[in-house]
Amino acid sequence: MNICPLCNKNEDLIFFANKQKTYFQCKECHLVFAAESCLLNSDQEQDVYRLHQNNSNDERYKEFMERILSPLRKYIREGESGIDYGCGPGPVISSILGPEGYEIVEYDPFFKNDEALLEQCYDFLIATEVIEHIYQTREGLESMLKLVKEGGVIALMTSFYPSDIDKFKLWGYHQDPTHVRFFNESTCEWIARKYSLDFEIPRENVVIFKKGLGHD
Repeated sequence: MNICPLCNKNEDLIFFANKQKTYFQCKECHLVFAAESCLLNSDQEQDVYRLHQNNSNDERYKEFMERILSPLRKYIREGESGIDYGCGPGPVISSILGPEGYEIVEYDPFFKNDEALLEQCYDFLIATEVIEHIYQTREGLESMLKLVKEGGVIALMTSFYPSDIDKFKLWGYHQDPTHVRFFNESTCEWIARKYSLDFEIPRENVVIFKKGLGHD
C-alpha cells in the first residue's frame, strides 16, 4: 500500500506508470508521488545532486532565482533573517539577498548539514527546487514551518504537475530520478487549510505561505 506522504491517506489512484516509476495521485490533497519501491537511497541521491551545476557566477541561474525572489521581496524587509533550505552544493540565494541587507544562512542535508541552524527561527524560508525531493513530505513541510516565526513566510518553488495525463507523460520534470513528489494549486490549498496559512501563487510554480493564523 502506498500511503500519501503528505496527508497520510491511502485513498490514492495510479496516476501514471512507466518502466522507471509508478506514480500515485492522492484523492485528498492531490499530491502526485512515486511509489516507495522507486525511491533512490541517499548515496544514489547524492550522486545525482553532485551533477548539478549551480553557482553564484551564473547569470542565467541568478535570473531563474528571481522567479521566486521578486515576489518574495514584498513580504520581507531589510535586516530580516532567512534560511536557504536545501541550498545544494552551489548556493546562490545568499549571493543575491546578502548584499541587499538580508541575513541568510544555508542548510542542506547533503552539503551543509549544520543541524544547529534547525534549532533557530527565521523571518523567512526559501526552498527552491527542494520539496519535490523530500520523501517524507509532511515531516519536511512541518520542519520548514517550525523554522519560521509567526508572521513569517515560506517561499517554495517547484514545477506544478500538469493534470492532463498526456502532458504528464511528456513532462521532463519527472524524468529526474530524484524528483518524486509533485504539487499543484489544489495541493497548496490543502496545505494552507491544514496548517491555517495564508498563501499566494504569485507566478507559475511559485507559492508563498504566510504564518500568523496559528497552525497545527
